Amino acid sequence: MQPANLNRPKPAKAKHKQISEDILKAIEDGRWVPGAQLPSEDQLATEMGASLGTIQRALRSLVQMGVVERSHGRGTFVSGSQAQEGQLMHFRFVAEGGKHLLPVYFKILNVELTDENGPWSSFLGAPVEQYVHIHRIVSINDEFEVFSEIYLPADRFSELAQMSEATLNGVSFRDMLAERFNAPTLNTRQMMACQPFPPRVARQMNVPAGQYGIVWTIGGMSYRDTPITWQRIFVPPSDRMIEIVPISQNGRPDFQTVT
Repeated sequence: MQPANLNRPKPAKAKHKQISEDILKAIEDGRWVPGAQLPSEDQLATEMGASLGTIQRALRSLVQMGVVERSHGRGTFVSGSQAQEGQLMHFRFVAEGGKHLLPVYFKILNVELTDENGPWSSFLGAPVEQYVHIHRIVSINDEFEVFSEIYLPADRFSELAQMSEATLNGVSFRDMLAERFNAPTLNTRQMMACQPFPPRVARQMNVPAGQYGIVWTIGGMSYRDTPITWQRIFVPPSDRMIEIVPISQNGRPDFQTVT
């Protein structure tokens, strides 16, 4: 038996996979931003020196990854740009009858750079020297308040720490990351638990010390499933229903009302 040839070259990557990688890299580099339309299939075939069938296979692969979405008769678009009515994802509280959403009001409490490590560290990946840490209070129909804290890697999003609280009030961070930083949220990992709120959170929410409520952890991911945000939301007891909004494969919210 002859020994295996350990120096045997690796087989070349399939043409359509290489093209999908090239398109994804161009999107990551900002050639096409979220919401932008890609060139036609014929144009891409000419530009990349490939057959139309190869381009179509590459685009199908990107659709499955959630990077682009295709609309019959319109073309192919980069995922991540959302309509105004779709901005609220995690603060959708339903009024009586389940037909209307309660109004919500955001207020930024603090934006800072921190080197503190915690559960966000393992999700966002190491090594990260600093994080952008954002605290905000969300008033739900002036009935009760929800507290949230968001962590982002500072090496990519440090500009947020330079923005004033007034600038960030009322902003959809998901849309800002997509439009300003070319980092749309294409997938999420979510966990919920019923736990007592930490004293610092209870004070911010004006609830009794040791108050139990929902602690909702949400990790947001962008292209190539790269983690970009870690958010923890504290929801006090109430009789209001929350509408859970998972991310679909094309990066758009897929609304589902639950009790």
